[in-house]
Amino acid sequence: MIDMEYKLFTTQFCHKCPAMKEFMSGQDKVAGSIIDASTPEGLAEAQKHSVTGVPTVVFLDDGEEKHRCTSKEEVEGVLANL
Repeated sequence: MIDMEYKLFTTQFCHKCPAMKEFMSGQDKVAGSIIDASTPEGLAEAQKHSVTGVPTVVFLDDGEEKHRCTSKEEVEGVLANL
């Protein structure tokens, strides 16, 4: 397991989010969390990371953003290089 973590930002209205949630939950290289940006708390977290669209996966290392992905293909590329 890598020291890096991810935050997956989703909303309940997003049609692409369920597939990204399933993919991120199924991978085992990086631990992380799924954040519902349609809640007040989730929206605040999304704003903190300048997330303006969903699904967005932000990879953090010691709290510092290292990668940002909006598609499964981009995430696969990041995970392949860890």
